[in-house]
Amino acid sequence: MNDITYARARLWTGITGVGGVVVLVSGLLLTGTPASALSGVGGSFAEDARVLFGLLFALALLGLPFDVLGGLLLPRRFGRSAPRTGAFVLRWLRGVFVLVSLSSLCGTLLLAAGRLGGRPAALITLTGLGLALLALQEPLARLVGGLVRAESSGADASRPVLYLRGSDPAFCGGFTGLSANLVVSERWRRMLPREQLDLLLERRERILRSGAWTRSLVLAVGWNVLGFWLASLLPNAGVTTVGELVTTSLGFTLWTFVGLLLLPTPSRAATIAADERAVGEEPLRRLLGKAVRQLDRLQDDEPERAPGLEAVFHPVPAVENRFAERSGSARGPGAWHLARTSLFVSHAGLSLLPRLVHCNVGRPELWVYLPTDG
Repeated sequence: MNDITYARARLWTGITGVGGVVVLVSGLLLTGTPASALSGVGGSFAEDARVLFGLLFALALLGLPFDVLGGLLLPRRFGRSAPRTGAFVLRWLRGVFVLVSLSSLCGTLLLAAGRLGGRPAALITLTGLGLALLALQEPLARLVGGLVRAESSGADASRPVLYLRGSDPAFCGGFTGLSANLVVSERWRRMLPREQLDLLLERRERILRSGAWTRSLVLAVGWNVLGFWLASLLPNAGVTTVGELVTTSLGFTLWTFVGLLLLPTPSRAATIAADERAVGEEPLRRLLGKAVRQLDRLQDDEPERAPGLEAVFHPVPAVENRFAERSGSARGPGAWHLARTSLFVSHAGLSLLPRLVHCNVGRPELWVYLPTDG
């Protein structure tokens, strides 16, 4: 136990937090507690929003010990970058307030739609909300995590590149939602040699051109809509009262957990495919390997990982596994960053898990743009 690494300690924190929520949610569903406790609650838009905000904030407080462990205690224990306690508390409160407010608004809109048009109207609304979250991902990242726009550039790649500055070295960015311009950590521009940064930007552009990001968006929204529909069919669940919606959201949380187990597989396939598209000749392969290894050290610093462990818990392959798998064997294209994109979108369905996974627990800067593969 004394030899446990930072990455493994974070993994166990995530497993414990997610597992605790799954057990709690299962118990609440089996006992029918939401239906009985929330009978007759809500009814108006304002009252629905107030009740949902209170419930979601209370549940966020239950996750606070895991956030403290993942965002404060473990980084300090392993000599990683960590904020001061006061700064951590303020960042946590800001991030939780924004996300809880966002989910409360989504829930209130789902109830309004459900009362007007039943389950079909609620599912259509959920689809729109998922797309809206993706479209607003970059400004939401700044609101939740306190990220700041650095100088943007249109000369680094064939499409605009937006650099965001923050204190968490694991921030990777992604794309600006539906417009799909590049969002990159400003830290990369400062620490990486120009040729490595250019290769990473080119890799991102090829992800877009290949359709891997579009597949991820469609599947992430579709996965969440399917899960929400199934959850709304559970006993005492529905979309017309607060009690029904909370029951649905608990069932949807269990569906999100299923996604944590199944969606990493196409995500890993997309990473390998993106690597293969980004490099053709051996010098480029070595260059990409150097860049990815530097980024891995900024995240959890786990370049090697057992295949069985990776298959269950990690949507981003370990660095050595990424490059060891270049045997020329055919692979499906996958859907880039699907597992963690789906987690972010699940805020629209009031899932309780997006902030508790091992890669971002206790790290508000990573609650909207979860860490990715480069």
